[in-house]
Amino acid sequence: MIEVRIGAGELRTSELHRFANAPVTAPHADTTLLHWPIEQIWAGILDGLRTAARGGRVDSIGIDSWAVDYALIDGHGELVRPIAAYRDPRTREPFARLRASLGDDEIYRRTGIAFQPFNTIYQLAADAVDPTRPLDRADRMLLLPDYIANRLCGAVIAERTNASTTQLLDARTRCWCPRLAAAAGAPMHLFPDLIDADSAEPLGGLLADIAKATGLAVGTPILAVNSHDTASAVLAAPIDPARDLYISSGTWSLVGAELRAAVTSDEARTANLTNELGAFGSVRFLRNVAGLWLVQQLEAGFARAGRARSWTELVALAQAAEPLRSLVDPDEPRLFEPGDMAERLREACSAQGEPPPDSDGALVRCALDSIALATARAVEAITRAGGLSPSRIVIVGGGSANGFLNQLVADATGLPVTTGPVECTAIGNALTQHAALEGIDSAAPLRTIVRTASGGDAPDRQPEPAMHARMQEAAARLLWCRS
Repeated sequence: MIEVRIGAGELRTSELHRFANAPVTAPHADTTLLHWPIEQIWAGILDGLRTAARGGRVDSIGIDSWAVDYALIDGHGELVRPIAAYRDPRTREPFARLRASLGDDEIYRRTGIAFQPFNTIYQLAADAVDPTRPLDRADRMLLLPDYIANRLCGAVIAERTNASTTQLLDARTRCWCPRLAAAAGAPMHLFPDLIDADSAEPLGGLLADIAKATGLAVGTPILAVNSHDTASAVLAAPIDPARDLYISSGTWSLVGAELRAAVTSDEARTANLTNELGAFGSVRFLRNVAGLWLVQQLEAGFARAGRARSWTELVALAQAAEPLRSLVDPDEPRLFEPGDMAERLREACSAQGEPPPDSDGALVRCALDSIALATARAVEAITRAGGLSPSRIVIVGGGSANGFLNQLVADATGLPVTTGPVECTAIGNALTQHAALEGIDSAAPLRTIVRTASGGDAPDRQPEPAMHARMQEAAARLLWCRS
């Protein structure tokens, strides 16, 4: 939980509270369901609010989270089953079934959303055939930040930027699509009314019992923000949409451009590009690239084997390893679920005809080189399908602190890289609240605040011509880079 203070020419962030939120496994209908320990997360949120209350006046609260996951609640607001985590494999069958029955062309033409097995539509389709019948027992489906808002103030809504990730929102009307809901087996009464993030009207005020438990004032406004964390992060990226691409770098690398309208061409569909809604009615035309998830899983595996290292040490090992020796497609399915990432990377290399990494440093280097090349592939696809001519990439988020990866991205893409704030999601969340409170109706003045606070637009990393050439040669030897 991050506190953000915005003043005249000033933007300050401070970490109030941080808590673990990794998914856990639990038996469910004779299967193993990966789900979120929501009561632990809720306790962490309350602890953060208590800390905020001790720090002085809180003007407003905004909630963002990752996308696609949701709570199914009954008429009393109680969960009808645990909140499933998007990496759970239960969606494999409905992912294939719905695409076969409806056709990729119709789904994409209606939604403009990339095909990912974890999209909400396929999760709901899995619930529709679950023998415990969770959809029959549910009154509403609330995406995760909307569920937290419901517990804080009682609101029953769906914020549009996050709703757009579900593959259930019509790209033209920006409303729920009944045909797709029916195909998933989800009745329309589950879907709450939609609200825009730039609404000045609060979702509601902090409930009395939450105020008592945290020390905050009863009725503290809960404001609608860009509740998909990437939407908030992009708002805080100091970009010029006319010339810049962005990367929100973390567990995922979200590589994209900010547009005014969705691109639903066959070329965009074939490249599996997505059109998610952003701040002030914009469109985030982007591609999901598996990001530092690969390194996070390697780090966890090294620690289990008694070789725990800091991220600085892991990067140093990667820098010392031979570049571009072993490469994989970081988005291939075998690398998606938690597990022994070192062994999976070796298997993926062998399957691709690449030499398997033979040391911890080689494994991390394999992951980082592969992420950079996949990023370059995404940049090429977005540029071509969107008819764009970018001159720079702006990297924000936790991954922006990884200078080595930033250099690899510059070398792979051939574009200079500028870094923005690490806590970009929290800043974008707060900027949306600031806009609502101050009557600001566009992103430009908000990005000026970020640009001023971060010291300007000077590139942090320039592509090195010799390394750029080597990266292009490496990409050419991989079939996935030509597909």
